[in-house]
Amino acid sequence: MGPRTAPARAPAQDLHAQSASAVLAREFNGPDLSYLLLDENGQVIAQRWEHPERELPVGSLLKPFIAVAYGETHRDFPHFKCTGKKTCWLPRGHGTLHIREAIAFSCNSYFHQLLAAGGPEFAAALKNYPARLSTSGRAAGWAAPLPMAEAYLELTRRPRDPEVAPVLQGMTLSAQKGTGKAAGEVLPHVSAMAKTGTAPCTHAKKAPGDGFALVMSPADHPRAVLLVRLHGRSGFIAAGVAGRMIAAVEGNASGK
Repeated sequence: MGPRTAPARAPAQDLHAQSASAVLAREFNGPDLSYLLLDENGQVIAQRWEHPERELPVGSLLKPFIAVAYGETHRDFPHFKCTGKKTCWLPRGHGTLHIREAIAFSCNSYFHQLLAAGGPEFAAALKNYPARLSTSGRAAGWAAPLPMAEAYLELTRRPRDPEVAPVLQGMTLSAQKGTGKAAGEVLPHVSAMAKTGTAPCTHAKKAPGDGFALVMSPADHPRAVLLVRLHGRSGFIAAGVAGRMIAAVEGNASGK
């Protein structure tokens, strides 16, 4: 496959892209922040990410694709019980969850059990998505940032698919009261979908981990797909930054 050719843009779209890029460069220029902003057509309209097509650890940002691959190869999503302790990031556990809540609250235990139950057809389906699991076989793996952001946008074009609909619902719930609620709190008048993750740091200056957030807004027909990485912070904090970035771009576009 040759290099991708960007589709022609209308002048107004070009101006919006230039404006979005300028406002983010001006207001979000901290050295620990990386980001990719895509429009509804999948075009990058703002970028501050070195080598966005190079794989790196992205943690729980892979969970929606694990879920969709499972849903493509099984009749129904299961319920699993999370008891916490060493099985999940939440020590007290999440209790019994279905896929929607597992996405919203990023339950590690649920996805460990989903991977174990998947089988060979599921493993083959997963290869269609930008997800490479760690050698432990758990839901902490690698992906390249730009193809991953594009794949998230592609999911929004399949809202009626039975394997996709509950995943998108889970991301909407995440922005409302899950691990991505820090994004929803700064976008109170615009619906959003969010997914967070925390992964091993890949910066030269090492930190315990880096926080990731993927936020799409508005939820029913995303005009903005924003992927953020925040050095040395959690995915929850990254979600708040991503929400403020989308608010700044939307506010600037509307002339506020």
